[in-house]
Amino acid sequence: MSVTDIQADPADTRHREAHHRIANNLALIAGFVRLQASKISKDRQPLSAAETCLLLEEVEVRIQTVGRLHHLLAVGENSGLIDVSEYLRSICGILSQSVCNSRSVDLNCDARTCMVAPQAAALLGLIVTELVTNAVKYAHPAGAPGRVAVLCRDDRGDGVVLSVSDDGVGLPEGFDPQVDGGLGLRVIRSLADQLDAELGFDSGPLGLTVTVIAP
Repeated sequence: MSVTDIQADPADTRHREAHHRIANNLALIAGFVRLQASKISKDRQPLSAAETCLLLEEVEVRIQTVGRLHHLLAVGENSGLIDVSEYLRSICGILSQSVCNSRSVDLNCDARTCMVAPQAAALLGLIVTELVTNAVKYAHPAGAPGRVAVLCRDDRGDGVVLSVSDDGVGLPEGFDPQVDGGLGLRVIRSLADQLDAELGFDSGPLGLTVTVIAP
């Protein structure tokens, strides 16, 4: 019997796939940190203590987001899919205890059962993390308490429909979120591109809703 006739051990294959996912997701986190470091360097302005704490909280949440995904994969069934609703509720719990708590923001998550591939779940989770963090930072510039809602459902006609809404001031007049914005929006657009997802922005005096439709 030749080596090519020997079938790979399924357990070894799963381990290799798990290591590959972890490497990819950690590379995403490293990319975010590099982008943030580049932005700080270009701004040439020292960060305040509060800004530094928020920045570190954002990095912590991104790491926990990826860590939580791999925990769910480790304890879940070997179906190759993950329930993104459970994952998003877990992420919102992490966000509530960190960036939302520090800014007195009430975060609510209504996510319904939806099975997706692990890497799609990772990208959706990171999108939610970025959208909620942006809402916490910019929805109420004066620092007033606010509310953020995360909704997710499985639309069999369109795919996964995800939205993040806040009750803040909305986008500035003349601002085009499809091309304008800082690091946070650039990251969100990049993650959506990797998902081949459609991004929609509905802004008004009662807040901003960002919708992600992922096939």
